[in-house]
Amino acid sequence: MVEKVYNFVIFFPLIAISFFAQADFISVKAKQAVLFEGPSNTTEKMFIVTEGYPLEVLVSLKDWKKVKDHNGKISWIESKFTHIERTVLILKDDTVIFNQANDKSHKLANVDKFVVLKLNSPMLVGNWAEVKTQIEGLIGFINSKEVWGL
Repeated sequence: MVEKVYNFVIFFPLIAISFFAQADFISVKAKQAVLFEGPSNTTEKMFIVTEGYPLEVLVSLKDWKKVKDHNGKISWIESKFTHIERTVLILKDDTVIFNQANDKSHKLANVDKFVVLKLNSPMLVGNWAEVKTQIEGLIGFINSKEVWGL
């Protein structure tokens, strides 16, 4: 009996580490949403974010989420203004979307800094993320080092 408990103690931390190692991201579903200093709309308003903007969830309450933005700023957003659809934010001007998951494949488009793209899959292909443009519906791959939200 002691041996079984001992095995559980050894494996439980490994399970917990792998569970918490992945970041939980959401995106803003409202045309505009306010990020607050605390989990109440009576606290100081910090920023306004627009539709699609990705946020990393740090704490999730019933009506509020404590989030981090691409600059590392921590704030709170009302849960009703978010959804689980994943997006990424372009961090560099003239970022290229490629047809395949490598920079030798056909270039599909160049994207400006701070443009939001839909994330087709949270699984990376090497260092590549499969994305979809919101306006044209163009699907391709982008280097994961050039985006935030993964």
